[in-house]
Amino acid sequence: MRDGDPARRRNALLIGWRPDAVRALRRLGAEVTCVLATSDDTADRARLLDDAHTVPVRDPSSTEETLAGLERFELSVRDFDVVCSQFEFTLVNAAVVGGPRSGTTPRDALALRDKDLQKRRIRDAGLPVADFRLIVHPAELSGFHYPRGVLKPLANSATRGVHAWHDERSRTALARSLAAEGALGPWLAEEWVDGPELHVDGVVRGGQVLFTSVGRYVQNVLAIRDGGIVASVMEHPRHRADLYARAHAVAEQAMKALGHHDGVFHMEVFEQEDRLVFGECGGRIPGGSFDEMIRLQHGVDLHEEWARAVLGLPPALAPEPAEEWYGDVFLAADEGVLRSFPGEPEVAARDGVRHVVLTARPGDFLGSGRQASCAFVGTAVVAGQDAELTGRRLKDLAHWFAEHTTVTATPEPTTEGAAAS
Repeated sequence: MRDGDPARRRNALLIGWRPDAVRALRRLGAEVTCVLATSDDTADRARLLDDAHTVPVRDPSSTEETLAGLERFELSVRDFDVVCSQFEFTLVNAAVVGGPRSGTTPRDALALRDKDLQKRRIRDAGLPVADFRLIVHPAELSGFHYPRGVLKPLANSATRGVHAWHDERSRTALARSLAAEGALGPWLAEEWVDGPELHVDGVVRGGQVLFTSVGRYVQNVLAIRDGGIVASVMEHPRHRADLYARAHAVAEQAMKALGHHDGVFHMEVFEQEDRLVFGECGGRIPGGSFDEMIRLQHGVDLHEEWARAVLGLPPALAPEPAEEWYGDVFLAADEGVLRSFPGEPEVAARDGVRHVVLTARPGDFLGSGRQASCAFVGTAVVAGQDAELTGRRLKDLAHWFAEHTTVTATPEPTTEGAAAS
């Protein structure tokens, strides 16, 4: 298919529900069928894909359930030109199910998911990376002699399940707490890395990085544990050419080490004077409204570039940096049931706001934003005349939104005894 007529209509199997992925593939002329979780089979899906192009399964990251779902609908992988995923948790399954049609191998897909396997490749490639060790049982933490460090699940995202320690006493307390819970790994233990946290997003084709975007988190993401916000300000390519050159070089080395030859990537690094220390990398579109922030800052549509890579079409990159500095902020609130919060028109009216999406609704339960960076009501992209102004506007917007959001504690479940009384 990749060497065939680019005008021929392609049949694409998308594993994992991603509306933007469906739209991008369709804009390029593909017919899309999606294997998606039953919980994603909603009215929103029906407005975009009909039943004939939908395969609902309990867990689209499961190879067994995916193959069974296809069989149930009398479909075969051979019916499709490409098998793809834009969802982090279904990336490996797409490689296994799709085989040569996926454009990657299960081994390389794993390197984009499993933090231990990923960092082994990065270390072997000679890139700066934190020292790390695989931990299976909590007691093994006692042998990891760094006074400051982080313990992570191997293949989770958005800081879920991440624990940090800042001295030997808290490391010992963490090990005891996990043992008391009966928790089992494996996890990845890492030494603590100092320095501001940056995200490097880009496009890779034929093993060559063609585009990079660099953003700086207002606070390192783990600061949410202390009440911080998740927000990022773009580094402007016209003003930080040196940083862009370093980020591009690191990205190119990392993509080669990870075997990620065609697609998009979202990589996090730590800045230490004149070097960048690798954090982690996913072969996916970044979360929040980072995609829109990058489009506004650079004039690059990551969804289209991802779809072009999937379909074997040439890239359409023509970066044109905007004059302003753009940033993105996750609009969060306290844990509990959302009762009320500012609407999109109200958010859009705030200083510098260029884009807003609210994904939650009144009555929804919002998880703790201190435990997972993916717990938010919505996201917004903000612009300013320089990085400092954009950063201030992001912080002001986050605090204003939280102050004007009403949340109540989760209602206690009603028992039969309580109901009878």
